[in-house]
Amino acid sequence: MKKPILIAVCILLLFSCVKTDLINDRVDPKIFISNPLMSLENGKSYQFEVNYFNYVGKEIENPTVNWSSSDTSVLVITEEGVATGVSLGIATVTASLTTLEESLTISNENSLEVTLGETEENPVRFEGTIASTSSYLLEGSYILEVQDNDVLRLSLGDDYEASTSLPGLYIYLGNNPNSIADAYEIGPVTVFQGAHFYDLPGSIGLYDYNYILYWCKPFNVKVGEGQIQ
Repeated sequence: MKKPILIAVCILLLFSCVKTDLINDRVDPKIFISNPLMSLENGKSYQFEVNYFNYVGKEIENPTVNWSSSDTSVLVITEEGVATGVSLGIATVTASLTTLEESLTISNENSLEVTLGETEENPVRFEGTIASTSSYLLEGSYILEVQDNDVLRLSLGDDYEASTSLPGLYIYLGNNPNSIADAYEIGPVTVFQGAHFYDLPGSIGLYDYNYILYWCKPFNVKVGEGQIQ
């Protein structure tokens, strides 16, 4: 008698974890300038780099990128993404590409100033919210940023709260909101209310992932997400 009851409970937990069937793995492709600048010293050159994620969230190495400058009298840039300041002023660098799978043109911009001072990188951080995708309580704000010691930290805010009834709740970083197949597993959730943080390994960059995912690991279903943008 106990075995049928256990199976029934597991089935109920599985269906309570998720609102809809996750059958579509497509996501919007994205490109990021991964080392943006605030300023570039006049006469100096700088190599820009990008991260590109395709229509299923897979990072594509060495994509073919079209680079351009909004004002070539201030800043010029080569086909390889090497920018050089040629006069004082403000210009916008644009990295764009057309996807092979869907022929979509996507781009990312970096507005910077060419100055007499030293080249200065632009410290970037992502802020957003986490929301439940299930019947369980899961909410709160997050910040993803590089600390002064170069450690990448994911911080959850004071408003964070998660149901303690969630079975086997794990947190991941991923590029497809519908799958953790290629995601990075941060670990099991042990804090269910209030501010806390996760320091991530040096192998993970600020632009490497597009989603924070909360997953009901025993049943392999998503229960919450936060988009990194």
